[in-house]
Amino acid sequence: MNLKLLFGIACWCLVLPLSSKTHPKNKSQETSQSRLSEVLAQSSANRSNLEQVLSHYKDDSLKYKAACFLIENMTGCHYLMSPDVQEYYDYLHSVFSAEPEQVNDVYMNAYVKAIHGIHDYPYDCDSIYDLLSVSPEYLIKNIDSAYDMWQKNCHSYSFETFCNYVLPHRIGNEPLSAWRETYISRYGKELDGYFRKQYNYYFPFTACKLLNINFNGAVFYSPKPLPEFPLDKLLRVRIAYCDAYSTRIVAQLRAFGYPSAIDFVPQWGNRSMGHSWSVMFVNDDYTLPFGVNESPGSQFDERSDLTLPKVYRQTYAHQPWLYEISRDHESYVPSLFRSDNYIDVTDKYVETTDVTVPIDMPDASEPVRWAYLAVFDNKTWVPVAFSSVNDGQAVFEKLGRNIVYLPFYMDSSGKNHSANSPFILDREGNVTFLSGDGSDKERILVSRKYKESEILNKYNNQLQHSMFVVSNDRDFKDSVIVATLDAVPENRYYTLPLHYEGKYKYFKFISAKDSHGNIAEVQLFDDSGKLMCPKSVYGGKSGTEGHNFEQVYDGDVLTSYSRIVPDGAWSAAELELPTHLSKIRVHPRSDGNSINAGDKYQLYCWHDGHWHMLGEQVAKYEDALSFDNVPKGVLLLLHNASGGTEERIFTYENGKQVWW
Repeated sequence: MNLKLLFGIACWCLVLPLSSKTHPKNKSQETSQSRLSEVLAQSSANRSNLEQVLSHYKDDSLKYKAACFLIENMTGCHYLMSPDVQEYYDYLHSVFSAEPEQVNDVYMNAYVKAIHGIHDYPYDCDSIYDLLSVSPEYLIKNIDSAYDMWQKNCHSYSFETFCNYVLPHRIGNEPLSAWRETYISRYGKELDGYFRKQYNYYFPFTACKLLNINFNGAVFYSPKPLPEFPLDKLLRVRIAYCDAYSTRIVAQLRAFGYPSAIDFVPQWGNRSMGHSWSVMFVNDDYTLPFGVNESPGSQFDERSDLTLPKVYRQTYAHQPWLYEISRDHESYVPSLFRSDNYIDVTDKYVETTDVTVPIDMPDASEPVRWAYLAVFDNKTWVPVAFSSVNDGQAVFEKLGRNIVYLPFYMDSSGKNHSANSPFILDREGNVTFLSGDGSDKERILVSRKYKESEILNKYNNQLQHSMFVVSNDRDFKDSVIVATLDAVPENRYYTLPLHYEGKYKYFKFISAKDSHGNIAEVQLFDDSGKLMCPKSVYGGKSGTEGHNFEQVYDGDVLTSYSRIVPDGAWSAAELELPTHLSKIRVHPRSDGNSINAGDKYQLYCWHDGHWHMLGEQVAKYEDALSFDNVPKGVLLLLHNASGGTEERIFTYENGKQVWW
């Protein structure tokens, strides 16, 4: 981390005018003084207050440097306020502070009600800038408190790390508050024993665990941007969004001198949405990621299947590598890159590769400075990385692997244009452009429109070795085994042809040993191929809440049967008359993204910067759909025009869908 800071200082030296006679040892100091003078000149009537802070520390070199750091990087620091926003804060604080604690639905409803009151946020708000309004008392208290805690716990961290990840008086764009005092008052007694003892390098981990337990981890996903809570109010928040949880954890750690920051992925590489989490510093260079109620380092224990195209770390300091693009007012730039308060830490999490991409801009009417890489979020392409364009090429550094990227640029009107074909950056760092020319085509079979999750794989395994029997006795005292389902490699329907003699009135599903069942659907077909509707259904008791035996034959693949204990799950169907079944169709507990009879499906491929439909069909009672004349080596997407929201890009390789 120190190397990154030194690199940042060097870059600032390049962009600010310096005398050629300046001694190298004095360059950094003069650059800092120049930056400080520049910022003070922008502070208008508040300049005297900021100078009062500097004067207060004129005889304390480290605290003076800390004050300079805060002021030099204060440009842009602000929060948004309006009467509606203040009412939003007051109302939610009253709901969250009320005792006893309520169920999550109460807090969810409170959010919904509060959001209605800020329908014009963030547009109908005043921007309150720190540089023009912060008081000297506030900054001095912040510096003294942060410095004192750092001195108690300074054994592993440098002054540079302290300035970047302990000292800042704010974390995001929240209203200022006396947050350090709030957290010290709340947790001081619990941690005081560790500060009084001889220092032990394990103490930060113990302190982190003490500060990050017994919180409600439920997440509220807002349909619109929300005001950021003041840091002192976050202790009362009962449920929140990921950014708020991460902010609270960072505030708690920084209040006690432990360096911490928020890391975020703007968009996962193989699913929708992005995410943010907290990191605590083991030393100046290494961090451990975690979330609310998690132990340090455990953030990805339950997310091992998610890919990371880019990971950025939020900073208080302005970062020189973002200086040009964030201040380029002549070009349309995605909002992510309008900020210069983060660093790239992707290589701290995953193996990365630098990729050079030829940039094709036939639609550009004027020179384009920037090219971008986007990843797919189930519906659209979301920008995650940028590069300057030089000699028709862009070099994208530190890209996460095993992901499909789309290069694009923005024209003078703000419209996105594909700059090349999408490409796969595989696990080994090899690049393959998906630019099939259409001359080589194939027939493909598609069984799902969205990739399987780890939990679906578990459901698949639960259904393996299940058994299906028929009988003319309601209690199945005399029964015939007609089928077994020995392998369930995918979460989809499985058609099992039946070959047995006679007609029977009762049909039964029996789970395998050590299985909870986790079956979504069984469909029964007579000899004419007609789907049978059971006269009645009965089965094993003790299903988990909302997952009972009746749901095996209800025609809804999104409902399922799961027995509480891992053995003895069964569900039986009584037919109107004894019947010979020609086949059954069986589906494990599901997310509804397999092929459903009666739904209309459309297959698309990406070509020339757009999705092009290759075919459309209504599904029958079939396990997979067949599409002919599909170009090889292209990016594909299966869309259910009848419903559902999840869909994922894939390639077709060796007769299988490969998800990205």
